[in-house]
Formats: sequence, structure tokens, C-alpha cells
Amino acid sequence: MPREPILNNVQKSVNSNNIKNSSLMHKEIELSDIDKKILQILQEDGKASFRKIAKKLNSSVSTIKNHVDKLTETGVIKAYSALIDCCKIGYKEMLLLSIRVNNVIPIQDIFNKLIEIEKINSIYQISGNYSIFCMAKCIEKEDQIQLLEKVKFIPGIEEIHTQVVLQCVKEDIRISIP
Repeated sequence: MPREPILNNVQKSVNSNNIKNSSLMHKEIELSDIDKKILQILQEDGKASFRKIAKKLNSSVSTIKNHVDKLTETGVIKAYSALIDCCKIGYKEMLLLSIRVNNVIPIQDIFNKLIEIEKINSIYQISGNYSIFCMAKCIEKEDQIQLLEKVKFIPGIEEIHTQVVLQCVKEDIRISIP
């Protein structure tokens, strides 16, 4: 199946409450073989019904439902979302932001402010001099300017290093289930 650039709304579903409970987000969950197979199917087809998954795995619908409920309750499945080819609906610009912060404002406060900015699709805490990395998709250059104006006035942000993506070679949120 060819993969085209996508806009991941799943990342948008992570709200500030989830970020505050980041210790829960990183708690590793032990997956059974059936859990792994269910996750693989759902990554390929997020609309797959319990019946369809049960048939593929030669299992009962109630077993599949119980496993999906457990995967959802434990946070392994965070949300269900359509993968949208952003280029086909008018998004022409992708902006990468490396952000250096000070030690006066708690980084969590900065994350919470960044989460509120709709155009930012992904936020990562990283190592190095620039401890926050963000990705934003914009329709046009004016959107980028407005985005940067919002970000630069967030208390605690000292410097923003920006890069504009010239070509998206691969963008895929799916992972290999271990």
C-alpha cells in the first residue's frame, strides 16, 4: 500500500492532562500475542469491526472486545483517527521548531501553552540545548508567521530555531508491534 503524507490527529488527542500524567504514559504494558495481533490490524484498518478482527484471528467477538477495552483502558490505544493526506486538502507548509527554554518557568507550563496552539501537531521533549521540538502544518506562509508570533511570546521560551520542510519523503505513525 503506497504511503502518502499524513496529518496525525491522534497526537492532537493527547491533552495537557495526559502530559501531566506522563509517568503513566511511559509505563510499559505487557501485551499478549492476541493484543499484538489486534494492534497490528487496527493500525492498518482503524475501522475494523470486532467481528472482522475476530474472524481474522479465529477468535470470538467478546474476546476481541475485552482485549480492545483493556488496551484502551491502559492507554495503549489512545484514540481512533482518520489519517488525512494534508497536501490534498491545502496544507503546503510544514514547520519544524526547535525551542530553547529557560529554567525559570517549569517546562510543563510551556508544554501546556504549546498544546493550546492548534497548528502544532507534535510536541516532543528532547535532549540537548533545544529541549522542545515541535512540528506544525500550515496552509500558507502567513500561517507560519502567525504560529511563530504565538510561540515566541510564551513565557519561558528563550529561542526558536525554525526549519521549513522542503519535501516529505516518509511520514508514517504506524509502528512495528514487538
